[in-house]
Amino acid sequence: MSQTTDRQFEEFLSKYPTRTFKKGEIIIFQGEAPRSAYVVKSGTVKAYNLSVNGDEKPVAFYDDYSTFPGSWVYSKMPSAIYYYEAFTPEVSLYVVNREDYVAFVRSDPEILYNELQRYVTDQLGKSMRLNALQHSRASDKLIYTLHYLALSHGRSVGPQRIEITLDLTHQDFANLTGLTRETAATELNKLKHQDVITYSKHTLYQLDLAKLTAMLNDQYISDIQIKL
Repeated sequence: MSQTTDRQFEEFLSKYPTRTFKKGEIIIFQGEAPRSAYVVKSGTVKAYNLSVNGDEKPVAFYDDYSTFPGSWVYSKMPSAIYYYEAFTPEVSLYVVNREDYVAFVRSDPEILYNELQRYVTDQLGKSMRLNALQHSRASDKLIYTLHYLALSHGRSVGPQRIEITLDLTHQDFANLTGLTRETAATELNKLKHQDVITYSKHTLYQLDLAKLTAMLNDQYISDIQIKL
C-alpha cells in the first residue's frame, strides 16, 4: 500500500473493535457462516483444510492487514471453506462489518486497486504452492515450498540471506508438502548439510537464497523476485 492508502485503511479500521486469540485457537470453523470479516492487526493466522484421515493441509498464512475469509467477504460463498486458526502465540484481529469493508474498498480507485493487487499476489502464491505439491520427489516438494515461503514470509537478514518469519516445525513442513514428518525432517537435514538452510530448536529457519534457487529446475520460478 501507499502511505496514503495505509493511512486511510488505518483510519477505517480504528472504528472497529479487536479480538485476541492464543496460538491454536480456532477463529473460524470450516462451514461456519462468519458474523464479521477479520483483518489481522498483529500476529499470523493459518488457514487449512483437513483430509479424510484428519491430516492438516495448510492453505495460506495471513499477517498484517490481511482480510479473511475473502470468499465470504465478497459474497462468493455463504460460509468459510477452511479453518482459520491463530498460528503465533498471540493474534490480534479487527472485527469488521462485511458490508462496511466492501463499501470502503469500493470508495476509492486506489484502495480498490490495492485490494486487486493483494488478491493477484495471493493467487500467485497459491499457484507456487500448487506447483511445489505437483513435484513427485520429496526433495523437490520441499525446495519449492521453501522458495515460496522465502518470497511470501521471508525477510532479508543479509546478502542473499532470507529468514522465514513463520515459526515452523518439522510437522508443519510435512503438512505443507504432503510428506511424512520423518521424510520432511530428513530432507531438511540434507539441505542443512549443504548449507542451503540453517536452523535450530530455538531459531527461525534461514535460507541461502542463491543456493536454493540454483536447485530449482524451473528458470521462470527461480527468477521470481517479488515479495508475495
